[in-house]
Amino acid sequence: MGLTHTIILDTDIGSDVDDALALATLLGSKSVNVQGITTVYGDTKLRARIAHHLCHTANRSIPVFAGVETPLSGRQVWSTGSEGNSFSNLNQYQLEDKAAVDFLIETVNQNPGEIEVIAIGPLSNIASAIVKAPNFAENIKHLWVMGGDFTKEKIEHNFQCDVDAAKIVFESNIPITILDLPSSQKTIIKNDEIEKIKRSGKLGPILHIEILNWIQPRGQDWTTPHDPIVVLAMLEPEFFDFSETGSVQIGEDGKSDWRINEGGNVKRVSPSKPLEAVSAMISLIAKVV
Repeated sequence: MGLTHTIILDTDIGSDVDDALALATLLGSKSVNVQGITTVYGDTKLRARIAHHLCHTANRSIPVFAGVETPLSGRQVWSTGSEGNSFSNLNQYQLEDKAAVDFLIETVNQNPGEIEVIAIGPLSNIASAIVKAPNFAENIKHLWVMGGDFTKEKIEHNFQCDVDAAKIVFESNIPITILDLPSSQKTIIKNDEIEKIKRSGKLGPILHIEILNWIQPRGQDWTTPHDPIVVLAMLEPEFFDFSETGSVQIGEDGKSDWRINEGGNVKRVSPSKPLEAVSAMISLIAKVV
């Protein structure tokens, strides 16, 4: 068993299937201690119940905390409208009374230098914690982010959803490793992998349904596993290239730029072995038994 990572997963689970794949990947890893799950963006209570359901199916008891619903930027929330539709009886899951931001602050500040946060949705919860408790940024061991597009050709979804939050996070002194959109798009799950996931462990059938619910309305027979790839960068670094330290600048429109900066706090990560990374993801999902 490798190095143990003590983590909090911050997620907008329930829309794109990649959040569910990321959670399943973490649940299959023996080198991860998940302290809690925080949900962000839109109907965070529904998202929390979806996360609860996946953990319950995997026979894992992990506290889930509903978080910030409205972007700090005030931007209107986007949703597919189908979040949670493939699940029944989600209301059976009791959510924690504590707000996600308070859980993040308390857990990180009570364990300085020990907690890694994986942020795979808009950064509203993380930014709110930074603003509410200035020592929060000092006490995080590491922040792993899926977001941005450093080609500056597109505005990536997570940054666009809450530009103000992204600016707060990347102007902090938190040590950050980021997987941007073009880097995540080096990986793909095609038909063969989708069928493998269907047969992989307790969560396989659920994930298979969620994959189909995501790709079929888009006329696709494939999907990109953005979020689990940043999880794998933490768990299986041998499949990735890590950059020198740099800084991220975010424009008013959400376009992002990364540049080398010796005094910066942000490293970029990109799959160097994308096929092996996808295979490792499926192997970890299959270990949820």
